[in-house]
Amino acid sequence: GDDMAILAALGLQSYRFSIEWARIEPEDGVFSQAALDHYQRCIDACLSRGLAPVLTYHHFTLPLWLARQGGMTSPEFPDRFARFCEHATRHLRGFDIACTINELNLPLFIREPLMARMTSEKALARIAAAEAVLHGSINSFFLYSPREVILNQGLAAHAKGRDAIKSVRSEIQVGVTFAVQDEQAEPGAEALRDQRREDFYGVCLDAVKGDDFIGVQTYSRVVSKRDGSSGPEEGHPRTVMGYEDRPQALAATCRFVWERTATPIIVTENGWAGDDDRRRAAFVPEALSELHDAIAEGVDVRGYFYWSLLDNYEWAAGYGPKFGLIGVDRATQQRRIKPSAVLLGDIARANALGADNRSAAAPQVMGDGAPVGL
Repeated sequence: GDDMAILAALGLQSYRFSIEWARIEPEDGVFSQAALDHYQRCIDACLSRGLAPVLTYHHFTLPLWLARQGGMTSPEFPDRFARFCEHATRHLRGFDIACTINELNLPLFIREPLMARMTSEKALARIAAAEAVLHGSINSFFLYSPREVILNQGLAAHAKGRDAIKSVRSEIQVGVTFAVQDEQAEPGAEALRDQRREDFYGVCLDAVKGDDFIGVQTYSRVVSKRDGSSGPEEGHPRTVMGYEDRPQALAATCRFVWERTATPIIVTENGWAGDDDRRRAAFVPEALSELHDAIAEGVDVRGYFYWSLLDNYEWAAGYGPKFGLIGVDRATQQRRIKPSAVLLGDIARANALGADNRSAAAPQVMGDGAPVGL
């Protein structure tokens, strides 16, 4: 509630957060009313502060019972996910926008780098320890699944989850989010760039044409190179995540997704990681200015969420990278509002970017829970 009060006081209009499947369904087919009540209180806290809640049903984590069955590789996964979506939607009220699965396509990018790291003795020992906890093989969705399983299972789960949500409340706007990098090429490497676009995004985007929206999550650009490699441009400034510091990437990915799908877009994540909040405060309006130009060209962008409201736990990178508009002292949980948060709030209140007041085609400004936004 306190974080939502800060978000509302800043002038932001919406809060995106996930509902944790493992808490709501701790055992197969057994649902926790206490967990559902907790998330209803979160929704109510948003509404009481004038924030529109946006729910994400699946953000990387799975219930332990489902992990033991093979997780997202289990043939039962799409139906189990649909059951969860239906039950949660039936018991939660007060929200009108939902994301089924966060970054459904992410395994397509990270399988090979992760598999390379998982061959070390230390990594194999950690896998063995995790398997002991699970009382069986991890059968990791990210690491060991063929591409076809990732696509078929993930896209089937999204479709069934979407239909389950709408079977309860047809008016809810439902979409799925994708990690989308701005794929560009050195001269002579265009074929590699085009292949990456097809491999990482093409089938997924084609499968969700006609959804209420597509969530675009963009942080940077990747350059395909003549030597067959791909990555940041040599010598270009980078964030602490190792990404190119390139705010223009967001507009480029939104153009790409719109041209491919003609489906409305919500920017569900975009942000900058580092300790220098002055750079973050410059990055955000630079990204939004470019996005405004894309909207003026006809790209249908309905909203923007910054990642993240708070300095968050960034998975394998832990608490090191600082994405947040608000800093957190992990010992005391004290919050520190950064100048970039005030800046984004001012943009949200005005629904305009600075003195040029280019508001006519601006998207609705939104904020987010491990995101925040415009």
